[in-house]
Amino acid sequence: MPLLVFATLIARPGAETDLKNGLLNLIPDVRAEAACQRYELYESIEHPERFIMHELWDDEAGLLAHSQMPHMKTFGEKAKEWLAGPANLTRVAL
Repeated sequence: MPLLVFATLIARPGAETDLKNGLLNLIPDVRAEAACQRYELYESIEHPERFIMHELWDDEAGLLAHSQMPHMKTFGEKAKEWLAGPANLTRVAL
């Protein structure tokens, strides 16, 4: 069953550009994952420190595999410097 995910990420003050660039650089690798149907980045107009990833995965297993990908682990290490806290995930079954 397809799984829709909204991941909200909030940058630390002063790290907005670094987080945005890190997310933009991540997109091609994630879109190449077998289970990825959609992976889009949005930036809040009202809150420029807030970013939302709109994701669509084939299923729960695909999302789990995504979290274990080398590019996600590398991003996670870099993002520790940029993020104000952990990503907030909203998952929706389709």
